[in-house]
Amino acid sequence: MSPRAPSLRFRFAIASLLWVGLGTLVAGFVISGLYGRHVTHTFVSDLANHLDELTSLTEPGPDGRPVLDRPLSDPRFQHPRSGFYWQVERGGKPMLTSASLAGHHLITARNEAPDVPIWTRDHQERLLRIDRPGAGGLLFSITASGRVLDAELRAFDSDLTLSLGAFAALMLVGAALQVRYGLRPTQRLAGWIDELRRGDRDRLPDAVPREFAGIVGRLNELIEAQAVLVARARVEAGNLGHNLRTPLALVTSEAEQLAQSGQADAAAFILDQCDRMQRQIDYQMKRAAAAGGRGTGIVADLALFTAGIVEAMRRLHAGRDVAIINAVPSRIAVPCDPGDLSEILSNLIDNACKWARETVRITARVEAAWIEIVIADDGPGIPDEARDRVLGVGVRLDETKPGTGLGLAVSRDIAGLYGGTLDLGFNEKGSGLQAIVRVPIARS
Repeated sequence: MSPRAPSLRFRFAIASLLWVGLGTLVAGFVISGLYGRHVTHTFVSDLANHLDELTSLTEPGPDGRPVLDRPLSDPRFQHPRSGFYWQVERGGKPMLTSASLAGHHLITARNEAPDVPIWTRDHQERLLRIDRPGAGGLLFSITASGRVLDAELRAFDSDLTLSLGAFAALMLVGAALQVRYGLRPTQRLAGWIDELRRGDRDRLPDAVPREFAGIVGRLNELIEAQAVLVARARVEAGNLGHNLRTPLALVTSEAEQLAQSGQADAAAFILDQCDRMQRQIDYQMKRAAAAGGRGTGIVADLALFTAGIVEAMRRLHAGRDVAIINAVPSRIAVPCDPGDLSEILSNLIDNACKWARETVRITARVEAAWIEIVIADDGPGIPDEARDRVLGVGVRLDETKPGTGLGLAVSRDIAGLYGGTLDLGFNEKGSGLQAIVRVPIARS
């Protein structure tokens, strides 16, 4: 058996998952990169503004040493090891330092391009530094720790991850709803096919989405072609049966004449073969007459349908004084052509009435996806070793009983046309025969 292909729902789900995941990942990298560039630019711009402020507030003191009129406006320069530092030096010797350096000083810069931000490492800390020479040989330096910038970027990336995760989840929910909505026509199509197979409709509706129009059209053409072939085959089978009856009748007549002329053994052999041929013809014609699920509707109420057959059997077997009990509950719908169901029930109930001592009981129930019809009698039953054989065409265990030996075989074959079964066994008391017909509610 070839492996089953993945469903469309699974394929769409995988495609949506990959697309949303890849899109979210790319969007995260792009947004994070753009924000990083923006924050870095703002970071450098703020440092340049602080450097402007530092140079404007620095004045020469009475002793020639530079003094600061007031602290810088950013309070982070006042907090020790805050990550924001400034320094004023002359000749490589620090003259003024920010409180945030906490008594330390910056290493003398080697930046030969003034007002150009560069990354340096000072006291094991990565710093973004801008230097600017001033009057009197002063060198103004302002720095910011890379950990400040990294912390801001990490905080943004964390928020971005949560936001994109929530967005991706919403996108996946939307994709799932879209897949469900998009595949709804396939579910309707499956339902229509089930109705078609049950006999509720004889073709698929033409009002389908454009993508399914070609498939539905071809299926309808196939259904119509198959119906024509089946009808033709049934007619030809019937014609063949009728055409064989005349030659068979002639052979039978000749055999009877042989018997009258004293050739009894030869006549008996020929008559036996003619009887077998007649049974085969009757069997095949009954099979050809079976609709096999190609009817136009469902039996609405099995109990009412069975009641008519039971009444007919009571009249047919009135001389045997057998009680036929119809215990089929109401409102059980059987997906079976009425003619086929009548053939099954008539054969089985008639067979039970022939062998029952006093009672024949018909019951039914719905179990899971099956409808189970039970015809039980209190007769002698059938031995285990003979049950398979009695289902053969023309097989009769007791030739003294009237019949052709076709009823059980025909009933089994008709049930099989609907995906059902016919099983024989002892009844609940362990004595008489119990025939169980099981038909699926919706054929798969």
